[in-house]
Amino acid sequence: MSSAPSSPSAAADPAQPAAIPPVLAEVVRSGFVEGRHRGSLVVLDADGGVAWSLGTVDAPVFPRSTNKPMQAAAVLRAGLDLTGERLALAAASHSGEGFHRELVHRMLAEAELPPGALQTPPDLPLDPVEAEAYLASGQVRDRVTMNCSGKHTAMLAACARNGWPLETYLEPEHPLQRLVRQVVEETSGERVTRVGVDGCGAPLLAISLTGLARAFRSFVRAEPGTPERRVADAMRAHPEYVAGTR
Repeated sequence: MSSAPSSPSAAADPAQPAAIPPVLAEVVRSGFVEGRHRGSLVVLDADGGVAWSLGTVDAPVFPRSTNKPMQAAAVLRAGLDLTGERLALAAASHSGEGFHRELVHRMLAEAELPPGALQTPPDLPLDPVEAEAYLASGQVRDRVTMNCSGKHTAMLAACARNGWPLETYLEPEHPLQRLVRQVVEETSGERVTRVGVDGCGAPLLAISLTGLARAFRSFVRAEPGTPERRVADAMRAHPEYVAGTR
């Protein structure tokens, strides 16, 4: 599902006037509708066809962190052997709790990488309760604390394993990022039409909502032992590492 102030069709064809997306949800307070969220939505049937949709579902959008499972599958395809909590953290927008930060440090140490190799922007824990405790203990914004640090650690470890440059691991033409693009295109069944920069600094690859739904379908229906199925299984088995305890 995508929620946006304007239709993504405007990005597909600037010459066309932007259609008004349908209302997907209403915010009701004390019986009064104080806000409405517009956007687009798509549901697939068993064979991957579009069973039902609202709004514009075939125009490119930036899936943001929803692309993380594809990025995690790419590091497996690159030969990095991650399992369990480590693989779940590689696909995570983690809340920055202590056990998340500890595992990031352990994974960096296992790959013989310093925390300074991370190119995530320094940040506070994503979870507000954890952020209060973190600040109260005298700690400051840190690259490891940022919610994408698990993904970046896995990317760096894959680069170290293959002898790929570490300093440029976020460049779209880096071997690892080309592999990420390949996974996104294969699982979605679409070509990437736009490349931007996500909030964590990683390349941001645009596909349609329908393509995104098909990508997730390919992960849950993948054969056991494949990178896609391994990512899906790890995320289901360790949701606290994908997100957090709250």
